[in-house]
Amino acid sequence: MVVKAQVTDQVVIAELKAMKFSDEYVETPRRLIVSSTGREKTGKSHFAFTAPPPIVLFDIDIGTEGVVGKFQDAGKYFLRYEVRVPKEAKQDVYVPMWSDLKARIKKAYTLSTGTVVWDTATEAYELARLSHFGKLSQVQPHNYVEVNNEWRDLLRTAFDSTMNTVFIHKMKPVWLNTTTSDGKSRSTKTDRFELSGFSEMDYLAQVNVIHYREDSQDGGGMPDFSAFIKDCRSTPNVNGTVLRGPMCNFEFLLSLVHDKPKGEDAGASVERK
Repeated sequence: MVVKAQVTDQVVIAELKAMKFSDEYVETPRRLIVSSTGREKTGKSHFAFTAPPPIVLFDIDIGTEGVVGKFQDAGKYFLRYEVRVPKEAKQDVYVPMWSDLKARIKKAYTLSTGTVVWDTATEAYELARLSHFGKLSQVQPHNYVEVNNEWRDLLRTAFDSTMNTVFIHKMKPVWLNTTTSDGKSRSTKTDRFELSGFSEMDYLAQVNVIHYREDSQDGGGMPDFSAFIKDCRSTPNVNGTVLRGPMCNFEFLLSLVHDKPKGEDAGASVERK
């Protein structure tokens, strides 16, 4: 009976191969798909721009002013495409804007090396919603199927490429819905914050990073920026790592995820939460 089962399995395997199944070794490309979140002015753009060039920047917000120039002065090559999403336009304005942005995004991923930066992915997702609905509020969740499928398709484009990607997200306050003693519902703003944008980013990104900023107590020193690795799909042993100071950069994160530890210096540059 065992011999017969083995023969049957071999036949099925041969048939699966004939149906284009492959048993070739799947190599992991040395690149990262990062979802980057944090409050305002916590160094998100700076962190993204430390990634390998060329940097293909989809500048969809105003947060990069003054940051890009510093990296260009240091010799880093940027290809920047600026998008400004009007908030009070009609839907027929948003439709070609979203179609145009998608075409440029897919073209960018035909490069073989470098990094695509979505700054911000929050604004890009809002443009997708405006293109489909013409508004950002009072849209029922079941209507999001098409726009979310488009977003997943763009994520697949990123994963199918050898390019690094940094999706920069804004954060929004978390509201708590409660019921009062007289039966009325009430929403209360909490002191917690969450990613603003496509809700599945935490699950689909390769690495999720949260950025923080600590100002000096006397207000005279330089702020201390850090990046907390919330989770990493491919290398879970780096989960909970905090990158500080000179180690708070994309290149170090790339090495941490894909390369073996490089001695005491690397170990001393990170901490655990």
